[in-house]
Amino acid sequence: MLSLWLGAYDQGLAYASLALGTYLTLRVLNFADLTVDGSFALGGGTAAVLITQGVPIPLALLAALVLGSLAGMVTALIHTKLGVNDLFAGILTTTGLYTVTLRLMGRSNIPITDLNPVVNWPDFGQGDDGRWALALTLVMLGIIGLISLVLATDFGLALRAIGNNPTMARANAIPQGLGLTLGIAAANALVALAGAMVAMYQGFADVTMGIGSLILGLGMVIIGESVLRPRSVAKALLAVVVGAILFRLLIAVALQLGLEPVDLKLTTAVLLLVAMSLGHLKLPGVNAHSHAGEDEAPTTPQEAVESGEKAVAGGPATPGGQP
Repeated sequence: MLSLWLGAYDQGLAYASLALGTYLTLRVLNFADLTVDGSFALGGGTAAVLITQGVPIPLALLAALVLGSLAGMVTALIHTKLGVNDLFAGILTTTGLYTVTLRLMGRSNIPITDLNPVVNWPDFGQGDDGRWALALTLVMLGIIGLISLVLATDFGLALRAIGNNPTMARANAIPQGLGLTLGIAAANALVALAGAMVAMYQGFADVTMGIGSLILGLGMVIIGESVLRPRSVAKALLAVVVGAILFRLLIAVALQLGLEPVDLKLTTAVLLLVAMSLGHLKLPGVNAHSHAGEDEAPTTPQEAVESGEKAVAGGPATPGGQP
């Protein structure tokens, strides 16, 4: 029984980097990026090819990060330089990445079951699952800390401004094209890293392993936000990771209750549908206009006028706002 839950915990952490990348594009940059479907498989295929050729695992993960960032950069440049819609730009890149990944792998599936990348880690009496739990926990804590530090810098604040209020960002001379390019590249690097870790954990990489990654990542983000109600960037990132773990735990519960493996995709779709439906509830941290600790923004011109009159007559219209 413990092995089942520990395995679900490990899988959740392996997928957590996908959720973090989705959080950066959808929540921070407000950019619907379908590139993640292709960059996830690209990261897994890259890691599998390099590891089976004897390349050290850290270098294989670094290569996956670099290729994932390049994939995101292509989408960003198509959007910013050619003026292509964000969704269509992602679709174009993902379509091309299928061929790139297949060419890179040489075949549709690469097994890596004969390798154990965490063989020397302590297992706490739980075998490989214990080793993976320790390794992935440390990796995720490091990633959360790094992203939190970056988003707290001037560069990170500029990225958040681009996604939250593009008009204000332009007024403050923030280079939106450069910001979007770097942000989307970083997000897809995280997604490719997730693909690499999932491939190592499950023991193989497949060219189709990235199908549905965007929806899967978004579902994890919403689950985490609806449970923890984060009030800061660091807590929001932690909530995303928790959401990934909870999602895999729910899948483990379904399997424990007797769900047939052939029904797993349907169960996943139902769980994601429930997670997506939470976005329609008035939950702080989930709705675009219902941030934790803040009042909702005016939704009509009359409300905006009344809010402005209150700000002029009596100070800030919202907590912490500027008159």
